[in-house]
Amino acid sequence: MQVCKDVEDWIEEQVQQQVQQQQKRCKKWPWPLSWFCQLVMALVWVFVWIWTKIIRVVCEVVWTIANILAALVNLLAAIPLLGPLILAIGRAFSSFISYLVGQFDGVARLAGLRLTKHLRVHVIPLCRGRIPLANKAHLEEAMRRTEKIFYECAQIRVHTTFHSPVVNPPESSIHVGMKEDMILDQAWLKGSWFQVHSLTLFESSVWASLGIGNPVVVYVVAGVGYGEDSSYQGVSGGPFVDWVAVEAMTVGSQIQAPVPVAGMPAIALQPPRLFPPVVATDFAVVGVPNPAYQESVIAHEICHALGLLGHANSNPGELMVPGTITGTALSPFQVGLIRSSPKVTFF
Repeated sequence: MQVCKDVEDWIEEQVQQQVQQQQKRCKKWPWPLSWFCQLVMALVWVFVWIWTKIIRVVCEVVWTIANILAALVNLLAAIPLLGPLILAIGRAFSSFISYLVGQFDGVARLAGLRLTKHLRVHVIPLCRGRIPLANKAHLEEAMRRTEKIFYECAQIRVHTTFHSPVVNPPESSIHVGMKEDMILDQAWLKGSWFQVHSLTLFESSVWASLGIGNPVVVYVVAGVGYGEDSSYQGVSGGPFVDWVAVEAMTVGSQIQAPVPVAGMPAIALQPPRLFPPVVATDFAVVGVPNPAYQESVIAHEICHALGLLGHANSNPGELMVPGTITGTALSPFQVGLIRSSPKVTFF
């Protein structure tokens, strides 16, 4: 288990450095003191080595039990209605503690000490059946802009991982609601599917249950909002969930390059319903820009996931304005909030 191994390696490294430094001093002493000193250092090293192995075993037992309990909690969190409530309570608690601790970072920044923090983001396009809603080339361009915004505005280094498209997801999952529809989606089967799929990306059930250092999962979907709300390009459940959804950067690219499925013969693909509609598009066209897409929408939604619950503290030209996003700036207050998120860490 990596966390236990890291602890063991750290202890051995620190003790070994001290022992080696003392052994160098021992060589300068007259005999027999030098011999006796080196013998003592050798015994110290053996003693520490034995105890690090004991600590490693105890750590692995405790960590295994903790992972089992955390896996049960995560399983409960995937149950419709009950799960979102458990998840929201857990995320609210970890966020509260993290924001309290984050005040020290705010004081340090006021004093001129600006340390880089880190955020992990997983980007996953969904498919309409077997046809991807986005390709990696467009996602890379969008994430480069997102990474630039976070570093320049908040000194947060975003580490992006791109994943293969999810083939044959539930049909309802490629459209996500807004406002109260988002709450209903999250509370029912659609939210359970997104949460379960997101949990597979976490390194440990313990960290997944606590919400500390968790990645933000960006799902690329066909549409955000139902009916009159369909003009939106992204949605987030705030810090209470681990994922956000954004519309595809292009339309038309999904009607080419289908994801192969082993054992299935090639079939003629029909163009899916494009969202939003595009005038005079062609079946062979790849990468037709989504006319409603906004370049900074991913950064905007990730900020919501990091604790910026609304748009009240934003001014025109800033990243968190509602509707059309015309800028990338964040206020000092907003920077302090997102840097204090439990998802944003120093390592």
